Amino acid sequence: MTNPFKLFALTAILLTPGVACASTLPGVPASCFSYELGGTRQSPHALTATSLHATLTGTDITLDIKGITVADPSGHVETATLERFNAVAAYAALSAFRGGISGACQGQSLGIKSDDIRPGTPQATWSNVSLNRPGHGMTIHKASIQAVQTTPDLRLKVEGMGIHDTKQPLMPTQLSADLTVQGLDTARQQITINALHAVSGSSAIDGKGTIEPGATASTSAADLHVSVTNVETLIGEIRDTAPKKVVAALTIARLMGRQSGDATLWDIGLSGGVVTVNRIPLPFSVP
Repeated sequence: MTNPFKLFALTAILLTPGVACASTLPGVPASCFSYELGGTRQSPHALTATSLHATLTGTDITLDIKGITVADPSGHVETATLERFNAVAAYAALSAFRGGISGACQGQSLGIKSDDIRPGTPQATWSNVSLNRPGHGMTIHKASIQAVQTTPDLRLKVEGMGIHDTKQPLMPTQLSADLTVQGLDTARQQITINALHAVSGSSAIDGKGTIEPGATASTSAADLHVSVTNVETLIGEIRDTAPKKVVAALTIARLMGRQSGDATLWDIGLSGGVVTVNRIPLPFSVP
């Protein structure tokens, strides 16, 4: 995911090479998550590192990054907080790759609050990202996350380019999203997807909507609106490489969609463990 981070024209740079050591987030035990930064250099309101290795302890899921830049161009967020901001992003990436929070991490605080980054606009860029678990790997050439607003709500822009997943044939090669998180410091957040755009083969995926994440899918809620162009072509592109159940699922999804020119549209809802597509309940409940 890429973003212009040539805003780091900071003066009085203190070049202090870092020594790699295992760390974790305040309040998060090493039995849940740990990471190690290598080749760190700090300056006022900025941090760079040549490597990061992180893991969800006991899961065999790892994250490796070969180049990191984290900074607050507004000059408000301290370097130590920027490191935590970067660590939270690493923890989120590992949890997303796993498909949910690991058992050892249930109920753990992420160790960073909205007040820690207000009124700044912290940003992070990662290069040559690799997520791995046995039999499954994902690489990203460049990724970025930018807090463009931190008050009253947290608004983030994330981008990715050069994405490849060994097990997900529909994984977009490019992705960008504009998200707003309300209630960051509360027990119940709402995530608004202001805009999402992705490219997979010859298809473009666009979406918007809201998500209220709960502890499980059955306690979560969602109201999403998604469009995909050239779905028939996309099915043809993956027919010989994707598992049959993926091709079948996409074929069924196409039949449930509404057509608008070359785009297929879906309104997707989740409430009380029941998923609806274009207001039609699916014949199963999610756990």
